Amino acid sequence: MFAILLGRRLRLPPELSILAARQISVSENAVFSKPFTTGKPPQGVREDDTEKSFTLSYLVSSCGLAPDVAVRASSKLQLKSPERTDAVLNLLREYGFTAANISAVVTRWPNVLSACPEKTLLPKLQFFASFGIPLPILASRLSRNPTILRCSLKKSIIPLFDFLKNLLGSDKGAVQVFIQAPQFFSWSRANDISANLSFLAARGVPRPSLVSLVKYELTMLMVPQEKLSLCVDRAIEMGFDVSNYAFVKATRVFLGFDESALERKMEVYRKCGMSESDIRTAFLSQPHCMALSEKKILEGMGFLVDKLGWAPGDVARCSWLLGYSFEKRMKPRWAVAEVLSGKGLKNVAITTLLTMSEKVFLKTYIEKYKKDVPELVDIYREQYSDELIDGCVSALYKLVSYLDALSTGYAVESVFEVDAVFEVDADVILQVTLRFFPWIV
Repeated sequence: MFAILLGRRLRLPPELSILAARQISVSENAVFSKPFTTGKPPQGVREDDTEKSFTLSYLVSSCGLAPDVAVRASSKLQLKSPERTDAVLNLLREYGFTAANISAVVTRWPNVLSACPEKTLLPKLQFFASFGIPLPILASRLSRNPTILRCSLKKSIIPLFDFLKNLLGSDKGAVQVFIQAPQFFSWSRANDISANLSFLAARGVPRPSLVSLVKYELTMLMVPQEKLSLCVDRAIEMGFDVSNYAFVKATRVFLGFDESALERKMEVYRKCGMSESDIRTAFLSQPHCMALSEKKILEGMGFLVDKLGWAPGDVARCSWLLGYSFEKRMKPRWAVAEVLSGKGLKNVAITTLLTMSEKVFLKTYIEKYKKDVPELVDIYREQYSDELIDGCVSALYKLVSYLDALSTGYAVESVFEVDAVFEVDADVILQVTLRFFPWIV
């Protein structure tokens, strides 16, 4: 029954759980640049007094908050005049904050409007911008984590930055952490991270893995050591080698899912025909297979087992394949491979077909054979849903905006960073570029 995976019960109080910040979506077309003008508060909002009326009206007309959100925000804020608040908004705009960014900041931290622009906000904005972080990225990260702007620059932010710089060996390493996990800079317990790193090193985790943890999985180190220790023990008991990065991935899964959640994932695999031994093999092969959604598991298993005829045990030994998107990768690539195989032009192992990058796939399958099979490009395109196309177009707009921002000097060197910056798959960006704007490449 996969006893080691589920056998150890981990009971922690709610305050030890990690909660993700809620995203706020606001139309970019909202007009936030207008200066505040006095007038009646929005319909449905009760006017208790002049200051409250002013505050509510300002939150709606100048910050773009919905009336109900403005009512909640106004309970934490009382504005008397627009001079300081206008100065705050103008400063944020100067540092790349869009209408949506401003709305998100004010929703999460209403008192940003009463903060001193020159003494409280500007020094922190200047500090992060001085490292060449593109302003759209800076605004995006700070709008989701405005608590950073409340922290002391000298007592908190700079010491945390120096801690990362010393650990990772460069300013750029610390900047990467800001992009990947900005919440770290609002955290006051760097010593806890240092203690967790020492704990993992003592358990045999090599330095390269520790550096990768800090760069890309920092939230793993921002948990109580008791919880981390229990999850490390479970990963070791499962058979993971601490010298292999798969051990880190397994620990991450145990930190993110309690036993009931893992049991639900296991039940999905059982329904797809996997035995207990197969499930264990799948987890050891790719721990992230336990973090996939039920929909993703069912789509991947359906394709590999029902469509291609694989045995469930075969999928278990290559469980990393389940992490690929059915709509974006499995379905369109297999359609191309079937055509080429049927014409006797090319046969390839499915693992190779799915794991190669989009650039290599397009060169190896589409470009190479488009003269022999002119309809190949259309076959590949037809596999995409309208929803995916819309997502690709949205990704391209993000890419164009980001490339423009790169003129500030900060360069992205890896696909992993691209994914984190755009919050979209880097391959999707390449797909949409080749598909709709081939002259760019």
